[in-house]
Amino acid sequence: MEVIPKKSEYCDIEHHTIVIDGIPLDLLLHSYHPLSHLKGLIPTIIDWIDNPHEKEFIKGRFKSTSKEFVLPVLMCPDDCDLWCTKIVANVVKFDGFITWKQIGIDKIAREELLLGYEGIGINVEWFENIPIMTFEETQYNSQLSKIYD
Repeated sequence: MEVIPKKSEYCDIEHHTIVIDGIPLDLLLHSYHPLSHLKGLIPTIIDWIDNPHEKEFIKGRFKSTSKEFVLPVLMCPDDCDLWCTKIVANVVKFDGFITWKQIGIDKIAREELLLGYEGIGINVEWFENIPIMTFEETQYNSQLSKIYD
């Protein structure tokens, strides 16, 4: 995994892009689920999110000390917030490695989101056929801190 500057389907300027084995994450997910409209989603870039509560929520999830949690990794580039399409990863930390056990679309209802962001990751439509992704923890943190710090 690496995070590099790159343009995307709906974003004309370069932005941080999560790349797995040379393929941007949105395109990788699109290759498995072309009917899910994943192409063009961008990482949950802290600097692009206006709402300070959303920023803190995402930072908190990224820096979580829990062994397993759900992290928002992609969002819609139109609004750059947690109210539109969110792709989340089920993150598992173990013995110096980080695993994305599952990836899916968060399905939190707007009414629930009004109560706070902690409900993100509870109701997820997990994608089938996406392979488990495992990363060395130091490299993972180094790369994703470009987005989440």
